[in-house]
Amino acid sequence: MTFKTTIISAAITGLCSFSVMAQQDPAVGQWHTIDDKTGEVASLVTIATNEEGKLTGTISKILKKDAGDGLCDKCPEPFTGKPIEGLQFMWGLSKDEPGVWEDGKLMDPETGDVYNGKLEVQNGGKELEVRGYIGISLFGRSQVWQRAEQLEAAENAEK
Repeated sequence: MTFKTTIISAAITGLCSFSVMAQQDPAVGQWHTIDDKTGEVASLVTIATNEEGKLTGTISKILKKDAGDGLCDKCPEPFTGKPIEGLQFMWGLSKDEPGVWEDGKLMDPETGDVYNGKLEVQNGGKELEVRGYIGISLFGRSQVWQRAEQLEAAENAEK
């Protein structure tokens, strides 16, 4: 292999690696949802981008002690009666800028209500502010989720 071929090969490898890293948005990953009333961790959520570049969220694991029968009994069709674990409850969010997504839908599996949604990564990627609203963003509520790796590291440090 010549020096020129080696340089070109290294450049292509570097560009491919950079492209993969650039595609990974800080919102993508696993997050712990926090119960508004008790402050305890409620679930583990996986956020990903789909083939259309939209953000989706799936409930990977229910961690709440009083999760009921684990089915989405109050959810609208086509979600009615489906297991909450594995349920896609967030869809259609469009990227505004890295870590900021909006114009999507969020479903609350406890009530079955579907809201307009947006989210924003905060605190250096450790937190995710998730806002559900009806009409305009002013009329809604927000939750702050914790990146799963961060919460697990803090819990292990306490032990």
